[in-house]
Amino acid sequence: MVSRRQFLGTVPISSVAVSAIGLQQSAQSQGTSSDPTDARGLLASPPVVQNPREDGFGVSVAVRGLATAWVEYGLAADDLRFTSVASDHGLIRADDRALHVRIEHHEPLPTDRPIYYRVLVQPLHYVNAYSLQRGEPDATRTYALRLPSGAKKRIRLVSINDTHENLETIRVLHGEIEKLRPDALIWNGDSCNDFDASDSPEQILLNPAQDANLAWAGTRPLLFSNGNHDVRGQRAREVIKSFAGCPESTELPYNQALRLGPLALITLDTGEDKPDSHPVFAGTAAYEPYRARQATWLKRVLDRPEIKQAPLKVVACHIPLRGLDGQNDGTTLEGYASYCGFGAKLWLPVLKQAGVHAILSGHMHRDRLDAASEEMPVLQFVGGGPRPGQATLTIVDAVQEDAEQRLEIRIVNLQGDVLHRHQWS
Repeated sequence: MVSRRQFLGTVPISSVAVSAIGLQQSAQSQGTSSDPTDARGLLASPPVVQNPREDGFGVSVAVRGLATAWVEYGLAADDLRFTSVASDHGLIRADDRALHVRIEHHEPLPTDRPIYYRVLVQPLHYVNAYSLQRGEPDATRTYALRLPSGAKKRIRLVSINDTHENLETIRVLHGEIEKLRPDALIWNGDSCNDFDASDSPEQILLNPAQDANLAWAGTRPLLFSNGNHDVRGQRAREVIKSFAGCPESTELPYNQALRLGPLALITLDTGEDKPDSHPVFAGTAAYEPYRARQATWLKRVLDRPEIKQAPLKVVACHIPLRGLDGQNDGTTLEGYASYCGFGAKLWLPVLKQAGVHAILSGHMHRDRLDAASEEMPVLQFVGGGPRPGQATLTIVDAVQEDAEQRLEIRIVNLQGDVLHRHQWS
């Protein structure tokens, strides 16, 4: 049962200068003002829910100017009685591009009914250290979020990959995701072509459809699995502002281990598609020790009771871990990886021993299903590419009925045609 107390984080409500009366929805806001305290059009994306946990979740939004943010939430659309404020070491978080607020409720949140929330942002202008100006807050509409749970009998995940800023594909994907109504969405890497100086990472990540009304992760959580293109360009280090790392680890921000109904879902970060010593990186790559740390983490989480005892197990990572005959494994200076040889060596034996059923990946821009073999019983589903004729959705349905469990994974195109399917029962 959710407490009826108001959770205010570390600051009094007066310090965020918020009133629930007369706040305007930003989806219809037009233009900006030269007044640094004018909040019109300050919100620059729909909300993106991330990192669901039993007692909380995170929400990110893009902004067009320096601002602070908070989330109001509750169990009824007209009673958002709880407030969570983003702060770091006592200082309220502020940014001019993207803001992330983590809701930590300190007791379990309901999963059998919606949690209603909205994000509010307030402009901040520094005249000097002792003269700060604040404007009126700007607010998203109120969203009804459903959190997935380990207690559910049925769970549906949808994984998309390699969208590469293709607006036509992204908008169609949004519609298909809404039809499928998944409990969680996986964005399995390569959201962009790169993050160069002229790019806006927060827009590519938080507003991929370029429409504040298309919020594919406003009513369900999104799990982000880094792709090799997501780590390229001088602004790639800003991704963490939009896609906040998992709350348990700053070292392994994109590694998740979640129990969702009968399903255990694990995400891994395959990193770049070439060795760290490749001259193209100019000494800026350290993915090999990063993958080794993930191997240690993977062994540990697979031994956690709720993960170990899950009857069904699936892993998501961008670059495939299994390759076809003759394909490049990315461990030499020649060419680039069609599959992640470094990850395969470190992770596949662990996944096989743990009884993982399937790997979801992308990277190749061509869908396929790699069947199980006696040597490697872990199937691999590889999603398609960025153009509408290549794009796919990978749908995971896990069901527990009495003492029986059933897992079905299928890859479909944008018309809903089934391209590949496998069922375990």
